[in-house]
Amino acid sequence: MPNRGWFAPPSGEPGLDELLADPIVQQLMRRDRTDEAATRGLLRQIAAASPATPDEDDPGTDDPDEMARLLQETARALRDRCERELRDRYPGMSWARCAVLMHLARQQGVRQAVLADSLAIRPITLVRLLDRLEADGFVVRLSVRSDRRAHMLVLTTKARPIIEYTCDLIRKTYDDLQLGISKVEARQLRALLRRIRSNLIRRLDETAAHSTP
Repeated sequence: MPNRGWFAPPSGEPGLDELLADPIVQQLMRRDRTDEAATRGLLRQIAAASPATPDEDDPGTDDPDEMARLLQETARALRDRCERELRDRYPGMSWARCAVLMHLARQQGVRQAVLADSLAIRPITLVRLLDRLEADGFVVRLSVRSDRRAHMLVLTTKARPIIEYTCDLIRKTYDDLQLGISKVEARQLRALLRRIRSNLIRRLDETAAHSTP
C-alpha cells in the first residue's frame, strides 16, 4: 500500500474537498486570483511526496518538506481556531457547512451542480453538506421546471446571523494573524508566499504540458 505521507488527514479530520471549501481558503484564492484546479493539483503532488522524517523544531534544519509541512500545519491551526469559535457560538455547525452558506450568500439561487464546481468539491460531498443544512433549516432546495434532476439553492432567514458572524470572524482572524510580526514582515511573507505559489503552479503547468499527448 503506498505511503500517503504527512498530508493524509487523521481519521475524522477534513479531507481535501472540505479544505478547499474552507471560507478562508476560498477568500484567499479569490483575492489572489489563484486557480483552484492548480491548487488541487499542487496538494495532490505534495500528498504523493515521501514523508519527512520527524525532527526537532530547528530553524536551521535542512528537511526539504519542512516548508510545506509548516504551511499545512499553520493552515490547519487557523482552520481549527475558526471552527472552534464557530462551534462555541453555533453548536453543531461545521466550517465546511459554513462555506456552503457563504457561497450561497454570494450566489443566491445557484444550481447545485454549479455550487459544487465553485466550491471545488465532489457533488456527493456537497449533497451531504446540503442534506444537513436543509434539515437544520438553513437552506431550501427548489426544483427547476426545465430539469427535474436540477435544484436551485436558496438561503433561509435563519442562515443570515451565521453568515454575518462568519464574516466578522474571518476579519478578526485576519487581524490576529498580524500579531507578533511587523507590517514589513507581513508584506515580505505575502510576497514570498506568492512567489512560492507562482513557482509551484508554473512547474505544474509545465509538467501538464509535457504529459499532454
